[in-house]
Amino acid sequence: MALNTPENLEDMVIYEVFARAYGGFSAVEEDLERIKKLGVNTVWFMPIHPAGKINAKGTLGSPYAIRDYRAVDPHLGTDEDFKHLVSSAHSIGLKVMMDVVFNHMAVDSVLINEHPEWFLHDENGPSRKVKDWTDVVDFDFSNFELMEYLVDTLKFWIRKFDVDGFRCDVAGLIPITFWHRARAEVSELKKLIWLSESKEPYMYQAFDLTYDYDGYDILKAHFNGKGSLNDYSMHFEYQKQVFNGNVKLRFLENHDQERIAHYVSTDKLQAWTTFLAVQKGALLLYNGQEFALSDKPDIFNEYRFDFSKGDTNFEIFMKELLTLRNQTEVMRYGQMHIIKNSVPNEAIAVFRKMANSILLYIGNLEGEPQKITLEFERKFSDTYIHAFDHVKNKPHTFYINKDGKVTFDVNDYLLLSSVTENE
Repeated sequence: MALNTPENLEDMVIYEVFARAYGGFSAVEEDLERIKKLGVNTVWFMPIHPAGKINAKGTLGSPYAIRDYRAVDPHLGTDEDFKHLVSSAHSIGLKVMMDVVFNHMAVDSVLINEHPEWFLHDENGPSRKVKDWTDVVDFDFSNFELMEYLVDTLKFWIRKFDVDGFRCDVAGLIPITFWHRARAEVSELKKLIWLSESKEPYMYQAFDLTYDYDGYDILKAHFNGKGSLNDYSMHFEYQKQVFNGNVKLRFLENHDQERIAHYVSTDKLQAWTTFLAVQKGALLLYNGQEFALSDKPDIFNEYRFDFSKGDTNFEIFMKELLTLRNQTEVMRYGQMHIIKNSVPNEAIAVFRKMANSILLYIGNLEGEPQKITLEFERKFSDTYIHAFDHVKNKPHTFYINKDGKVTFDVNDYLLLSSVTENE
């Protein structure tokens, strides 16, 4: 991991904010208290800059095709409006992260004429590495003046707006040497959170967090009928070896993906969301996820959130779940193990342990109510566990036999915590 990575990353609950879908900064500011009360401690703003017009996707253009890095979209508000929004977030204990899109800029960016030498070129002029991204052109990172400008841009947002971190779009497409330089220089102003939208282990040289896209890709394949739930659950054990204690950003949805409620039936949504909360790592929630919304927000055309159409009971559930996570250290920092179960293509069992505190989650994610047998092997055997059932809110005692096996009746999911004598 990076040399000055914070130690409390697994405390983080990040809420991704799409300010355009609110109607601007003032509407976001009015929602900050509610977001905070969910159990969120960090808000990440998708790009707030003016979008390009040439080759624009949709009627408004992609927020990731930026015309000017040092300006805010006037449709969202003014510089002062954003500064006030950041200050308001800080006043209630929320940190603020900004989206950084440094691989490319809009085809009609303010830099394209001033500094054409900063961009990749082919026989037709400025070009891009991903051919389908027709609304942008890519930078040429062999140019030292470009890198200086980009680092100065990060400093600009810290000095003027006091932001607390950067979520760096497709960071793996940019040389890691740039990110080393950016982090070293910018950290002289403020200790920040650095999140890389990438899944490669080497990105931890310069970043605090990377996306769990290596795991999510397997999950998405399962949702699309191309993989098993067992394939997904076993990947967590693989990650422990490859990422060697570095912290992943865990999520079920974001602006690039379908809503989890698009894939999962309403009766299984709490089970899946609880499964997210018990995973080892930092958590990401996307705007409106707490209302069990199933429609994916349109980031290219006019779109407005209407939370009144959401499930307010699910919001209450989410708040209670995040409160439990924030108050339960083993749920954030305990070692995470996937426990073998008798129906691995229908259920996932997660065991978290920290000193003598344990947490057990059993998610019957795909099946009807059924008996599910867990195999603890050498972790526990011939022992009674006196636990608390966080679903039914009452004590629950269970016995793990001499073979390390125990059977539970599971409708949707169980969440049990206990303090044991075993170290």
